[in-house]
Formats: sequence, C-alpha cells, structure tokens
Amino acid sequence: MISSSLLEGIRRNSALFCFGLMLAFCLLPGYKVLLAQQNPPRQVPVESLIYDLQNPDPVRRKEAAILLGNNKLQRATPDLVAAANDKDPAVRREIVIALHKMADIRALPAFIELTADPEKDIRDKCIQGIVSLYLPKEGGLGVTLNKVANFLNPWSDEWEDTIVEAGTEIDPKTVTALQERLKDSDEAIRARAARALGILRGKVALPGLIETLRQDNSNPVRFETIRALRKISDLSTGKELIPYISFSDSRIRNEAVFTLGRFRYREAASELMRAYETESALPPKKQDKNYHAMLLDALAFIGDASSEDLFTKETKSQNEVIRLHAYEGLARIGNPKMVTDLSRDRLNEKDPKIRIAQAYALFLMGRREYLDEIVKALDNRKTNNEARQYLVELRPEDLSDLYSETKFKEVSIREGLAEIMGIIGDNKAVPVLQEMSNDHRGQITALCNQALRRIAARTGS
Repeated sequence: MISSSLLEGIRRNSALFCFGLMLAFCLLPGYKVLLAQQNPPRQVPVESLIYDLQNPDPVRRKEAAILLGNNKLQRATPDLVAAANDKDPAVRREIVIALHKMADIRALPAFIELTADPEKDIRDKCIQGIVSLYLPKEGGLGVTLNKVANFLNPWSDEWEDTIVEAGTEIDPKTVTALQERLKDSDEAIRARAARALGILRGKVALPGLIETLRQDNSNPVRFETIRALRKISDLSTGKELIPYISFSDSRIRNEAVFTLGRFRYREAASELMRAYETESALPPKKQDKNYHAMLLDALAFIGDASSEDLFTKETKSQNEVIRLHAYEGLARIGNPKMVTDLSRDRLNEKDPKIRIAQAYALFLMGRREYLDEIVKALDNRKTNNEARQYLVELRPEDLSDLYSETKFKEVSIREGLAEIMGIIGDNKAVPVLQEMSNDHRGQITALCNQALRRIAARTGS
C-alpha cells in the first residue's frame, strides 16, 4: 500500500508523478511498440493498439492507426483492413496512411474499397497505395526492374516508363476499381487512375480508357490516358491517337506522337509525315523543335518505306538529332541498296551517336560485322542508350549473334547485355545468362538473375 502522504507528495511534483506513471507502465508485461512521438519515448502493447482500432473514441482509433503505421507492424494489417470502413474520415485517412507504410499486399482490399471514399485525399492515397503494392521493392535495381524498354526518350519524366514487371498477377478487382475512378468528379483523381492503369498494364480497362480519351475534356486526363495506352500496348488503340498528332496542347501531342512511334503504327505514317512537313516549313523561330524531332523519331521507329526519301534528305541536316533519327529510320527500313552511301557517310561522321545509328543500319542491311560496334557502344555513356535500344530491337534471326557478344569482358558491356537479354525474353538466352551470372563484378550477377526471372515470367518456365 502507498501511503496518502506519499501520494500527496507525488501529486505536488508533476514531473515525478509522470515519471512514476511511465515507470509503472513500462513494468507491465507484453509492451512492444516504441512511441517515439512521446517525450520521453515509451512503449505499449501491440494488442492494445489493435484493440483501440475499435475504441468508441475516434481520437483513440486514429492514434492507434498512426502508431501501428509508424512502427510498420505488418501483423496488424488484417485489423487495419477490417477497420478501414470507419465512419470517421480522419480515422480512415490514418488507416490508409498506415497501410501504405506497411507495404503489405494484404492491405489491397482496403485500398480497393476506399478508392470510392467520399474524401478526395483518401481516394488519392488509395490509388497510390495500390500502385506501390505492385511495384518491385528490390534495392539497387529498382530502375531497371520497373521500366519500359524505351531508351531513346530524352523527354522522360518520373512516371514516363514505370510499369509492373511482366508476369505480375494483378487482382481484377483492382483494375475494376481504378476504371471506376476514370469517372471521378475530381480531375486529379481521374488522371491518377489513368496513370495507375497504365503502370499496372490494366488491359481489361481499355474500353474505359478509350471512352475517357473520347469524352474527357481535361488535358491532364487525356495525357495520362494516352500514356496508359502506350504502356498497355494494344496496337489496335493506335487509331484513337491519330487525331492528337497535331493537338493544340504540346504535351498531349508529343505523347501521342511518341506512342504511335513506339507502337510502330504504320497507319499513322502519312499523318506524321504531313505534320513533319508542316513544322519544317515554319520559320526556325516559330518551330517547336522538340515536336519536330519527335515526329521524325516516330517515323523512324515505324520505318515505313514511304518515308525513305525524307530520311535520306534529312541525313544532310545540320541538326544532329534530326540526322540521328534519319539514319535510324533508314536502318529500320533496311534497304540494302543504301549500304554504299551509308558506308561513305560513316567515314565522314564525327558524332558518336550518329556513327552507332549508321552501324545499326549497316548491320540490318547485311553487314554483320557492325554488331560488334553496336555492342562496344554499351561501354560509352554517350552512346549507351542508343546501343541498348538497337540491340533490344534485334530480329529473332539475329539473336544467336547477340549471344556470342559475351566475349567482351568489360563490366558495362556485360551488364548491358544481361539487361537486354532479359527484356528480349528469348528462352535460348538462359544458358548464356547462367554462365554470365558467375561473373560477380559490378551488377552482372544481379542483372543476369533479373533477366532469368523475366524470361521465366514470359515463357512460363
């Protein structure tokens, strides 16, 4: 028993009183969670926080969610999910934030349910939460693990090429929930939903995305929708993008042009040619140089024979970017009659990027020895992106030649080859990658293992 006089003394000294309470609490069995927000820090039982998720007091429920999230206690994920439909928006908000911090796929049902929450910021956080659950978490290789193989894209931004890995299983309810948000009353939510559908490669949502592109008057939504169509990569949607080639908003038209090029959508070639000629006819000060270059880049990716005269003319351009795309276009057309002219041009060319594009063209026109030049360009930071793009595009009949290029011992070359083989996804690369994985320099082993996983995901092996 504690005497009344001692209790009175403790009450008179508030600091001592608080310390006594804290000390008594810490002596209780089962405390596990550090409350770093308290001064001084203290610990409480996890079970108490989970129990408080059902407390009648919303403040207690909110604080419990915050503490569980800050401590990333995944054992509490099912309880947070069960409490996700709390009637108090402040509590729901903290539950969503906590689940986001957990990075636990078991949080998915709550995110799906709350994508329809009345509170805009909760809907927004749920869309972000869904995306974060499906993107890879490996350290070090995060960039290569979740990017579209578009190396020739100087206009990229944070989300430009972000996608889930091939073979990732997406819960159909996720795509349905995101598709519903394409009709959201808030513009930013609609744009975010379109972006998420692209990242998740939500092909079943294509009808909703097409309807959005046709009906939604928001330029940010149009932009994200076009980008999503590119990532889903159903080439039948190309016809929906042709009207946007000359759209008034530069960001939208650039994305449409870029997508049509990556689709290699031949039906768009004539309209792209018209737009290129129109832009070329403008006085230099009035030209949109990025748009001008992107139009030729798209035509170069399509590589239609109808553009050969244009490419030949532009190989004489004083603009290095235009000249580069012109040679890339000639490469993809692959007319062997151009070999002599290209060989002569290469003797006089100084720009390293253009020389690699010329080597690529000569290789596709039958000069097999130029593959070595392309592979060696992986070892040069100025030409690395171009070389990777050209090697990713190799035809099936060229792949056996690519596999023999592991004779090069430079680390950057072997790293690049490992990544490229994974992106191509040919099962015949497996023994080559297995042998290369014994090279423990740099990231060679990690990239070989990543490539083997990608091939397995594509082939089902």
